Amino acid sequence: MGQVAFVVASHGEFAKYALESAEMVVGKQENCGVLTVSMNLSFADVVNQMEEVFNDLDRSNGTVILVDILGGTPSNVSGRLALTNEGVLVVSGLNLPLLIELLTNRDRSLEEIGNALETAYHSSFVNVSRLFKEREKEHECEIL
Repeated sequence: MGQVAFVVASHGEFAKYALESAEMVVGKQENCGVLTVSMNLSFADVVNQMEEVFNDLDRSNGTVILVDILGGTPSNVSGRLALTNEGVLVVSGLNLPLLIELLTNRDRSLEEIGNALETAYHSSFVNVSRLFKEREKEHECEIL
């Protein structure tokens, strides 16, 4: 199986810069797209832009769309694509660990990727202050 295609979508240019940051860690990516939603775009404009990005991809191995927040325009537009196209997985909660997890697992099935992303999302939230304070009490406070 080849690599899945992916799109990163957000309000503003967050998606663009998240992808650039992830590529600093894992290398340049192919068969991917970015959707940035600005305030001057109508919903129809965003639908058109997403369809353009989506249709430019080789989707034969499936497509993952990472969006910033559930219920926002990027997720609503992406959800519509998932309803009208086979092999589309849409996941909200875009962050750098989640994106890196996707980029390092693009050769897996959509179901496996979905499970990996869910695990990565939950494990990437850590209260670092609390962790360091607990370690300080145990005299183990050092850089992780």
